Amino acid sequence: MKRYILLASIATVVLVISGCTNNKNSNEAINNKSLGFTETTTTQENSDLKNANIEEAKELEASFQENSDLKKPNIEEARDFEVSLRNGSVIMVSRPNSKELEVYNIAKLDEFIDSFNNGKEGYVRVIKGTIENDGKLLVNKLEEYESDGKVIKDLVYDSYSDKNKFIPGRPRYLPKMVKTCSDNAIRYAILESKDTPDNMGATVISFDKSSIKN
Repeated sequence: MKRYILLASIATVVLVISGCTNNKNSNEAINNKSLGFTETTTTQENSDLKNANIEEAKELEASFQENSDLKKPNIEEARDFEVSLRNGSVIMVSRPNSKELEVYNIAKLDEFIDSFNNGKEGYVRVIKGTIENDGKLLVNKLEEYESDGKVIKDLVYDSYSDKNKFIPGRPRYLPKMVKTCSDNAIRYAILESKDTPDNMGATVISFDKSSIKN
């Protein structure tokens, strides 16, 4: 009798263990399916968002009204610090043996944003670089923004491939430029989509208020 009881007990334990294992495997399978579904959903959402941004960019490019009469300074003037100051270019420079940045003509960028927000045409050039000991401006980044009052055209120049000339890249067409401030920090950004939050745009220029020289 004891033997039958022992056999029955062993059989019960085996069944319980088997049931627990099956439940565990089942739960793991469900969890894996849920994880896979979440990853697939996120990937699809990102793909949809990317496609929507591409379509929006195409629409902006198609609707942009180029103004051939818009006055722009000669592109080579970007190499001359004093001339760029006079022609209204926004300039952010550093100097050898100094950690401080210097920002000039930033009001021109504010004027550009105000004109765009009021549906008016506008143009502004943004230069970033280093003023060397001999006074020469070494340009690290050169970008031009043009607006027809509805769309902003962003043109970036390659300043590295050829030391003797600035090579224009492929322009981008964007729906908005914004300015944000936080304590002492100021940031201007270009938004790739009308739904892009102001703090998520691509940086045009950013600096501390103390860097502003004029």
